[in-house]
Amino acid sequence: MSPPTQSLNLSVPPRIYCAGGDVEGEVLLDFRQLQQENIQQVHVKFRGSVHTYVFPLSNYEDETILVRSSLDLWMPGAAYPPPGTDILRLPFRFRIPENVPPSFHYRSWDKSACVLYELVVVGVRPGTFQFNRRLRIPRAVVPKDAFGARLRQNIGAVGWRKGERTERMRKGLWGEYSTAHVELLYPDIPALPLFTDIPFIINVTTTTAPLTRAQADALPENKPIFPPPPAIHSEINFRLMRITRIRATRFGAENAEDVAYFLGANTIPSKLAVETDLPPKEWVVVQSSGGGEEKGVWVQRARFQTSVTLSVPPTFLCPTIECLYALDLKVPFPGLGNDVRIDIPVTIVSGIDAPSSRISPSMPQVDAPPEPQAYWDANGRDWRNLDEKD
Repeated sequence: MSPPTQSLNLSVPPRIYCAGGDVEGEVLLDFRQLQQENIQQVHVKFRGSVHTYVFPLSNYEDETILVRSSLDLWMPGAAYPPPGTDILRLPFRFRIPENVPPSFHYRSWDKSACVLYELVVVGVRPGTFQFNRRLRIPRAVVPKDAFGARLRQNIGAVGWRKGERTERMRKGLWGEYSTAHVELLYPDIPALPLFTDIPFIINVTTTTAPLTRAQADALPENKPIFPPPPAIHSEINFRLMRITRIRATRFGAENAEDVAYFLGANTIPSKLAVETDLPPKEWVVVQSSGGGEEKGVWVQRARFQTSVTLSVPPTFLCPTIECLYALDLKVPFPGLGNDVRIDIPVTIVSGIDAPSSRISPSMPQVDAPPEPQAYWDANGRDWRNLDEKD
């Protein structure tokens, strides 16, 4: 492993980069430290690769090279710092190939899948037992997405797409069935872009088993009527799931995990902006009194509206990794097996067509597990000192 160095520094804007675009910055050489560390040559590299591993089926890590570019920046006598300073600034620029997968990271004890991009500055030190000096900075890359950028601009002007589910349920083992109908509404667009507010509406409508008017009037006012719709948004679980399919040599593996929480579990309700509408229950007659005692049902409704911002790797497919997403909504009801669940596969796109500076920790507006929150700050990844031989 290369020892740390004070002679080399790297100045690169904190951006998310687009495939097909440029990564540029400056290498800063401290000439005083350069001489003390006996550095005789400096070059900078841009590296990109895909790594997959499946244990115990495969004992080897698959690696696919995406980009390997190098520039020789300096050697003794080539350039000197301006008068009055010890710092020499050397600009560089690399082109990111088009159609490469986005930065991605998944790791568990028995499998891993990573798409990694990095800049490496190398200070060459000739001589036996003279280790080269290295400075590495990972970079986040996403596909260039002009179509998704247009979706971001028009997301508030489209209609709604709907996922829905109706379940029959009863509180115990006996009795007539009630029903619960749940709808999840989201923008009617073919893909969900990153880094923009995406509105969601959750409608819950419940209908009791048929009751006589006398039975309906006898229900306690201070107790919920089965099946009760959620009264507050924290009772609903709404999340984004990621399905990762990995291939290493001849073997494959699959993993499903939560990557963002919108409502309910693992969120802080006080930090969520949710509009809630709980209209009064409505009595609907289903049998008039002309043929006997009047019967009807109580219809109860709840509506929750919120917006979320996605900050995850876009959906992608490459020879050894497939990354898919699904919205998962669960509305719980009393009784065994009465929860209503909706799963909707969604495609997520980058939504940017030029380098973006949206990389600050405050960017995501949903609560999420540690990995997706840190995804755009790629410095926390296990790079395992790739290319130490260079």
